[in-house]
Amino acid sequence: MMEQISIFDLLAEPVESHFTAQIRRGSGFEGGRVRIYCASCNLGVKELAVFMKDEYGTGGNSITFPDGQSGFADYHPAGIELRIWKTHEVEKHKWTEAATEVKRLIFANDYLDAKDWQKVEEIQEYFGKLPVPHPRMRVIPA
Repeated sequence: MMEQISIFDLLAEPVESHFTAQIRRGSGFEGGRVRIYCASCNLGVKELAVFMKDEYGTGGNSITFPDGQSGFADYHPAGIELRIWKTHEVEKHKWTEAATEVKRLIFANDYLDAKDWQKVEEIQEYFGKLPVPHPRMRVIPA
């Protein structure tokens, strides 16, 4: 027997995964997404993973996911751990997975917002190219 699907199921926007939502948020430091973007344009996945580990550092933050659930993102040397409070679910992701997801979002033109793109353009104008930034440091001197 064939499963029936509603037209509304086909038209509904897919709910973004908890992991993708956290990656899209960036490191949480000012200019973090822009630094990660610049690094991703110059580095392979493994090197970007090392960069992201340094950019995110050790610590974490509370997060409300796109599906409305609340949780906590914990950053540590092995990767990113997401805890969803309501379901007690724990997702563990290595830094290479995070770097791969960043590259996927960038390829889909779905990582930076308009303000971030403006900053990228300023960086390109200042340097003539996108440099590999130092984690958590200003890309353009103040």
